[in-house]
Amino acid sequence: MTDTLDRDDIVRTLEREQGEARAQAEARRRARDTQAENGTPATGRTHRDFRQAEHYQHAYLAIGPAQGSLLYMLARAAGARRIVEFGSSFGISTLYLAAAAEDNDGQVIGSEYYANKREHALASLHDAGLSQRAEIRLGDARDTLADIEGPVDFVFLDGDKSLYLPVLEGLVNQLTSGAWVVADNLDHFDETPGDFRHEIVRDARFTTRLMPIGRGMFSVSRYRG
Repeated sequence: MTDTLDRDDIVRTLEREQGEARAQAEARRRARDTQAENGTPATGRTHRDFRQAEHYQHAYLAIGPAQGSLLYMLARAAGARRIVEFGSSFGISTLYLAAAAEDNDGQVIGSEYYANKREHALASLHDAGLSQRAEIRLGDARDTLADIEGPVDFVFLDGDKSLYLPVLEGLVNQLTSGAWVVADNLDHFDETPGDFRHEIVRDARFTTRLMPIGRGMFSVSRYRG
């Protein structure tokens, strides 16, 4: 049996989008290098509000192919039919999740704050032949995902890091026993009390492991229910 992820229209769409993400990242790296050569002090990683359009509205902030393949395999192996995504961005992760939903006869419900990103993601889903497997709600996920009805089998968190905990808490009552919760960028957290990394690895409701993948880190959690 051929995996949906190997379908030609999906492969072409992912290659295009991942190429755009790489090109953007390389352009930003060159700009940082130029700043350094000109003596401009480098800025460390700081938290910026997700509503700061100058940084977030046009940034891909995308998972890489290795992360995407793992996400697809986890969702497919879990038999996930109702998948919720926080932070669809330009839709690369949504494509992987929608491919798993196609295999599982399921549906993805995503949330994205910026209209231009949502429209881009929906166009990519159309190009990949996966429009029927995903919807992306526009706005703050604390509002757009508030009325999600269960059962939810799989959650992917990849939006504003300060919202991981409130978004997950808003969904936890809809999770099926054994549901999977995957979060990206766990290396962005200091693991201080109150942040997502500190709380998820200690939450007795979940079994959690941290997994370095590519340049980032996933947390993979299973809900004990």
